[in-house]
Parts: sequence; structure tokens; C-alpha cells
Amino acid sequence: MTTRTALPHAEPPRPGGRVREVTLYRLTDVEANEQDMRAVFDEAGTARRQLDLRTTRIDGMLAVVLYGMRGGERPPDWQADATRTTAVDLDLRKTSPVAAVLIAVDDRVYAFSYGGGHHLIPRDLRDPEFGRTFAACALDPATVATVNTRDMDTVNRYGSTHIPRGQAVRTFGLRHERDLVNRLKAKCGLNELTAARGGEKARFAECGDGIRTHLGVDQADLVNDIRFIAATVKDGQVREEMRFLEDRKEVRSPEKVEALWSLVEDGLRDPESVGLAIAPPLDVFDQLDDARSFRVRIGPATCPLRTELREEDLVARLRHLKEGTLAQALKSGWIKLFEDADGRREIATHRNLCYWIDATVSPGSEMYVLRDGRWYEYGPRYLEEVGREVADLLARGSSLDLPDWPDLLAYRRDKESPEGAYNRRVGETQPGYLCLDKNLARTEVHSGNGVELCDLLGPGNELVHVKQASSAAGLSHLFNQAKSAVESLHYERQAREWFAEAVARIDPERDLTGFQPRTVVFALRLAKHTDVTVDNLYPLAQVELYRTAVALRRCGIAVEVVTIRHRS
Repeated sequence: MTTRTALPHAEPPRPGGRVREVTLYRLTDVEANEQDMRAVFDEAGTARRQLDLRTTRIDGMLAVVLYGMRGGERPPDWQADATRTTAVDLDLRKTSPVAAVLIAVDDRVYAFSYGGGHHLIPRDLRDPEFGRTFAACALDPATVATVNTRDMDTVNRYGSTHIPRGQAVRTFGLRHERDLVNRLKAKCGLNELTAARGGEKARFAECGDGIRTHLGVDQADLVNDIRFIAATVKDGQVREEMRFLEDRKEVRSPEKVEALWSLVEDGLRDPESVGLAIAPPLDVFDQLDDARSFRVRIGPATCPLRTELREEDLVARLRHLKEGTLAQALKSGWIKLFEDADGRREIATHRNLCYWIDATVSPGSEMYVLRDGRWYEYGPRYLEEVGREVADLLARGSSLDLPDWPDLLAYRRDKESPEGAYNRRVGETQPGYLCLDKNLARTEVHSGNGVELCDLLGPGNELVHVKQASSAAGLSHLFNQAKSAVESLHYERQAREWFAEAVARIDPERDLTGFQPRTVVFALRLAKHTDVTVDNLYPLAQVELYRTAVALRRCGIAVEVVTIRHRS
């Protein structure tokens, strides 16, 4: 274990007392006075939710406690159906007791909770460096049991590795340029904490934006534990093996952050150009499993009740915001989760929707991603890897050789797009190619507009996706479309059956019953270039192509790129 010097106010260690596992947060932008601390909880809102707010003292320290029965007393959403099925008059009303506590210790405000009270602590007030710095300084790198990551490569992708007894952190194979470590669990090396006094074995601590560990229950023990933790964070003595936690290249310049949000706003006219996606925070997944409907407020308007969260609905709302207000509208927005489809029984309200979206932007040759409400810059090693992978893909080329793209295409109908005219021409003139452009498969997952499984089916049943592009936006859409198509064909029987029937209608001799894709081909025509190279392929498109190739490779699918040349 490690012994550290605590703050001057910390008391000498004494025999261990009763402890309880809680998550401790340090709050930012909250002054250590009653008015500011009570304001954290929005007193009018807590009254509406029938929660009580009290000011108290914990070992002489100012504290504010919010507590009550969240949502009141109510039956579960399945009670009526269970009563109808069993013919038994079931009375299963339930309550959700919660408590959240703010405490001012040495001019800093900390928060912890009981039950589901952590959802009452505003996410945007939690200091993101608090738990990460404590982990880097106090956790034993030889006993790491859990690592949770956010993938910079892929939107809305979380990773989690568990080793119950713990191992050295180097065995987890972290990719420091691409993985944002947002939670880490290992044994805590502070023997001054109440839980470790009296010779007790070291306890595990799980660190993210907060620190989940065993803290003293008695008031004096709790305050002393907070002081020792604060001292560890203040000292900042990072263990060498944990320095990877310092690798996060978060953008801290307010001017740069504002510029990045402006790029997102500009990209809303073509949302694929910013890789926009809904990505709920990890700690609300349990609530999402129970949610049957949602209501969202962004800016001055509240969106209609929805039974699913869809990117297109989000983008449609964001497009109506006044110019220059996107970041603030998301920050002041909220989402309500309901356990019934009619939006009557609320599970929770979550504020600050910046934490609910992922985005990627590319100003010039630089790349930035929005993850967990904060902007991060891609490291140079990652971009070099992207360049190598894309160069290799382009050098390998494809087994397919598509005809040139005439500058003047013959359109069959008024609304036929250039891609549509080209695909139709290939299907009519090239042996073995079938044109499936604009044929949308509707499945349980893609029940709305459907999903386009490919533009062309090649002679060897390659899925060919065709795009004429003058910017990264169109190519990003193409790559995401290909991933959706492959996932549908892999995991949805309905999609495979639809695809086999669509092919059979065009070519009855081609039987694709039970078809699984083996090769995806991207056929690209750049508006200003005859050939596609690393030098002229848009930076954001390169990253999206790399992401797609990595994702499809995990499914055992080869990715090829073929250039469609111009012909005057």
C-alpha cells in the first residue's frame, strides 16, 4: 500500500469504522455556500418531483441533502398485463427511494448518493479529472480488474474488459491513440482511508468521473476520507504504469471548442459530414433497458413523444435552431425517459444533451471527436495508421473493373440521380452485374425508410456501393450505409430473405438463399480527380473508410476500393 500526506485538516488514522461503497464526485463551478449548493438541485424542479431538500452539517461541514421517493408510488408497467393474464388482482406498487448529498470540505464541493441518487447529480458539474487523476495516483496497476473504454474510431461504441481477480494493466491491450479510458477498477493503495485502517486488505476502487469505493459512514470518518482523497489528487504523483490515463488529448481552449461546435452546426445541412450519432452515457444504459418512450427538449421546443431515439429526428430538430446556438441548446436541453409507451410514468430526466451525442469533424488535416460531452483530438500516430491502412486499400484495388463514368449520362426519368443513372447503365450493359439501387429492405430494425443493401451486386456476389462525391459528406454516408447493410444481412433473417427475393426477381438463376456477404466494394468517382489516392481523398472520408474497413473485417468481410474514371 501507499502512504500519502493528507491535507493539513485531516485527522491521524484511527481504528477502522463502518464503511459503505459510494461514488464520490467533485463538483466544478459550485461555490461552497448554501445558496450555490442548493441551486445545484433546482429547488422548483425537486418540489415538482416530490423530493425534499434540506441543509445540514456533517462533522461541522456544510451539506445539502436531496431525498425522497423518485416518481412516487406506482405500479410497474407490466402489472395490468400480468393481472389480465393470471386473473389475480395484483397490487405491486413500487417506490424508488433516492438520496443525493453535497458536502463542502475545505472550500470544495463534493457529492455522493444512495440508491439511484447519482442521476440527480448534474453530469456537467462533475469534475472529469477527479476520478481519473485519483486512479493514476492511487490505484495499484498490478491489480486492474475492469477497464471501460470509449472508441474514438467508432461512434456509440463502448468497450469493457473484466478480469475478476485483477492483472497488470499492460495485459489489457489498450490502444492509447484510439481508446478513451472512461472507467478503471483496481485495488486502492491508500491505507489512510477508513476501509483500510486496522490492517484490512486493500479494497477495489472504480474510477471514472467519480470514485466508487468504500468510505466511512460516521461523519468524522467520511470527512477524513474525502480529505485524504483530495490530498492524493492535489499531489498528482502519477504512477508510471498509469500514465496512459494522461494521454487524453482533450481540447480545453474555449475558442477551439466554439469553433468545433460551429463545424458541427455547419454540418447539420449534411449530417453524415460530422459523423453525428446518438450515444447515451454508459451509466444510463440500465434505465434505457426499461424505457418504452422518450420526450426531448432542445432549444425552445419540446419534441413529440417517441418510442425510439433516432438520429434523423435529432438532426431535424437541430436544423431548426438559431445560428450560433447549437452548443447552448444542447447543454440546456433534456430528455425524459418513460417506462410506458404513453409517456405517463417517468423513469428519469437527464439534462445536458451534449453528453448524448457523438460527432467527428475535420478542419483541414486535423481530426476531432466529441465523446462524453467533451472534444478530443486524434493523435498523430492514429492518423498515420489511418493513412497507411487507406493507402494499402487503394494499392490493392479490386477484382472488379467498372466502366468509366461519362460526363453526360442518359437519364431515364426526371428525378433519377447521377448514381442511379450510372448504376442502371452498369446493370444493363455489364454481364453479371445486377442493379439494386434504391431497393430498400424494410426489417424490424429498419422499419422506417428501410436500408439499401447495395447499389450493384457483382458477378461474384460482391456488394458494390457506388458514389460520386465532391466532399467527405457523401463518402461518409456511403461507408455508414455499407456497415448498416452488412449488419442487416448478418443478423436479420428478414433482410437475407428480402435480398434473395429481390435478386431472384432480376435474375431467377441466381439463388442467394441464406446469403452472407464476403466482399464489399466501394466504387468511387471523385468530382475533381480521375484517380482516388491518399492525397486527394478527403481526411474525414479516410477516417470513415478506415473505421468501416476495421468494422467489416471483424465480421470476416474483405473491403475493396475501385476508382470509377471520368470519360468525356
